[in-house]
Amino acid sequence: MRILLFITLLLTSTLSAEYTQKVKMPSITFKMAEDDNFKAMQRNCQWCHSYGYILNQGKQSKEFWNKSVVKMREVYKAPISVKDEITITNYLFKHYGNGKLQ
Repeated sequence: MRILLFITLLLTSTLSAEYTQKVKMPSITFKMAEDDNFKAMQRNCQWCHSYGYILNQGKQSKEFWNKSVVKMREVYKAPISVKDEITITNYLFKHYGNGKLQ
């Protein structure tokens, strides 16, 4: 019992620690290709993740991008309409595709 109390006190004591120095957080900007379909991708995707998440996927097939967009809608419940699903898939494949349909 004493050991449990000691561990609890030790862990909670770090909650009151302060850092008085100024901290500058780094900012990373990911540049995305802009065209007529960019707004649909921006409107639907950036709510949950940065563009870095998209760019880190690398060049992928159209099937990969479509499955990713469908997964965001069906699994993660992103409010992506069927029209926007097609638009986003085409945008991602055009700019970040590998030229292969599958």
